[in-house]
Formats: sequence, C-alpha cells, structure tokens
Amino acid sequence: MYGRVHEQWVIRERLHRIRRGQSGLILLRGPKGYGKTVLVERISDTARQAGFDVVKGPVAQHKRLLLAASFMAGSTCFQTFSGSAGQDVAAPGPELLDEVLRAELAGPRQAADRPVLIALDDVAWDDPDVLAALRGLPAAPSTRRVVWLLSGAGGPVTHALSQHPDAVGLTLGPLHRRDAQRMAADRLGGSPDASVERLITACGGHPALLGAVLDELVACAGYRVCGGVAGLAPAALPPRVVTTLLCSDPRLSGPTRDLLQAVAAHRLPPRMSELMRLPDGRAVSVLGSVREAMEAGVLLLGGDRLRFRHPLLHQAADLLRHEPPDGGERGLLSPSEQTITRLVAAGLTNRQIASRVNLSPHTVNFHLRKIFRKLGVSSRVELVGTRLHLLHPAFDADLTPPTHESRPAHAG
Repeated sequence: MYGRVHEQWVIRERLHRIRRGQSGLILLRGPKGYGKTVLVERISDTARQAGFDVVKGPVAQHKRLLLAASFMAGSTCFQTFSGSAGQDVAAPGPELLDEVLRAELAGPRQAADRPVLIALDDVAWDDPDVLAALRGLPAAPSTRRVVWLLSGAGGPVTHALSQHPDAVGLTLGPLHRRDAQRMAADRLGGSPDASVERLITACGGHPALLGAVLDELVACAGYRVCGGVAGLAPAALPPRVVTTLLCSDPRLSGPTRDLLQAVAAHRLPPRMSELMRLPDGRAVSVLGSVREAMEAGVLLLGGDRLRFRHPLLHQAADLLRHEPPDGGERGLLSPSEQTITRLVAAGLTNRQIASRVNLSPHTVNFHLRKIFRKLGVSSRVELVGTRLHLLHPAFDADLTPPTHESRPAHAG
C-alpha cells in the first residue's frame, strides 16, 4: 500500500485504546479506487496479530450487526420521545449484540475477553439501517470490547457523524506525488523520468487508475529502464495506455465517457450556459455527466467553458472518439487477451497463465479484469461457458494440462 501512513496510524491508535476498555467507531470514506478495501484488509490483519477477533467483509454479508446496533439506538430514542426514560423500563442490554457476535465469530477460538474488530466495507451511507446504526454507535452495549470500522465511497452526512469522543472520521484523498512516484518506480523498476511523470500527473493521484495505467504500459512494453531511470520506449505513449486513463477510471460511467468524447470533438470547449439551455430531459442527463467528470477531476470549469484538466485526458477522449466500430465481440479482445481467455478455458490458474505467457500474475489479473469488462461477464465460469465461442478459432498456444496446484482454479 502506498501512502495512507496517517490513516493507518490513527486506526492502530484506536485499536490500542480499545485494549484499555474503550469502545471505538471509525468512519472511513473516499472515492472508488482510493484503497479503502486494501486499508481495511491491512488493519484487519494487524488486529488479528494483536489478539483481536475480527468480523470482516461487505456490509451486505453482516447486516445483522448493524441492525442490532440500530435496534439499541431506536429503543433509546423511543424512551426519550415517550417520556419513559428514567421509569421502570428495561434499557437495551448487551445480549442482542453479543448474540449476533457469537454467531458471526462461530469457531473454536472464541473467548469473551478478546477484543473485537468489526470491519464492514462497501457501506452505503444513505442506507436507513446504516444511519440508524450510527445513532447507536460506538456506545452500543456489549460485554466484549468492540471497535467498529465502517468503510464506503463518499461519506455520511454531517449530522450522522457522531460527536462521541471515541468516534473518528477519516477521508482518503489522492496519493501524494512522492507516493505516486514510488508506486511507478516499483512497477517499472526505475525512477520515472519526465515523460512518465507526465503520465503520473494525468492520473491525478488516483491509486487504482495509476496502477491500471502502469500495468497497461508494462503490457504494451511501452517503457525502458536505463541507468535506473524509467522512460517511454517509443516517442509517444501507446494509444492503449492513453485510453486507459478514461476506460479504467472507476468513477466514470459509460454516459460520462460518451460526454467526454463529445467535449473532445468541439474545436472550442463547450459553454456551461449552452448546456443549461438544453431541453429538460437532455439537460439533466448531460449535466449529471458533467458533474461526474468534474468530481473525478477529468473536466474543469474555466469561466463558462469546460476544459480537460490534463492534455493526456483530452487525447484519451479523442482516441476513444476515433476508435473504429467493433466488429462483433470477437473484435473487442486483443490477441493477448484471446490467449489468456483460452488458457482460462484450459483450466489454468493465474499463476500458471503468467508462467505460460511470460507475464506476472498481477498483470494477468489486470488483463482478466479488462476481459470481464469488455465482454460483460463477472466470473471465469461465465467467461468460458458463454463467450469462448466468440474467439478466433486459430490459436497456437500449447494447451497441455496444467500441473496440479493446491489452489482452486479461479485463484490467482
């Protein structure tokens, strides 16, 4: 993980505090692709090493934990509203949350004196169950010492952020330039020169986007290292590397990419005042895409005119605009992607494929993500079962049976 030193320190300090008997609530937010899931994984590993029991995963798989907290908050609110507080009414006790925790932590190593980290990812902050749970956290009663780590894109509205002293909010921002440079140096095997620095700047500090662009640069053999310095091999960036700047940005929807191509087609940047005068139905769609592109840092507003933040982003939109129409789904896949798909069909794992085509497992995984996105599939089974017939029949790869590995076929 690159950067995020401050965030890791804050979360570890919260884990240390809970060992002294204090509860905790950590709200982690940031745009898609900014490393929230990786950070949650890192902190979960740290907690396990420190002797915590850990409940971790997408919030949809552990919704009953939030519901337990929200029931406690709702019970307290109702007592206050009804004027029954202070009367002979049973306050919400720890039994409800403890019962859910016992079910979630079912296993031989359960111990009531061990602290618990509940790390839930993919949180939708406007979900009524989440908002209700926030009213009860971090003080939801439990006989266990519990720290909650909730992570999601965007962030909770201001009034939902608890003022409890044991609550903290963290927002992941773009990578610092030095961290982006270090990431590029590690991927390319040399310090980036001015030409690679230009590509780094175009990514705007977005970790996942920078990783995808560097992977594409490696896959295209579009760089060389000389004297410990990595620079572009050809005079210009390969077009596929440039278009990755828009195609692999997880913040951009299809309609927004279409809008960017239309903006690139204008000799003069379009005026916002002109877009505002579009018919109502069309204006809502177009202006929504403009907002999305501006939030992603692809477009900027200079006076009344829209312009691209970086020349390479303009070039990417222009290249996408001039791409020839696909000749069916077979034309979507490059020869190397067709090779990888055939090897997947032969039952090879990512590591075996990497050895066969002389790439790293990380790069193979990158290609597979692109193949899934191009063909509209979400699993290896679907790829092989429904799309393999679309590939060109000529294929000279050696499809000898893979050697046995103690990993499932879908593993990397």
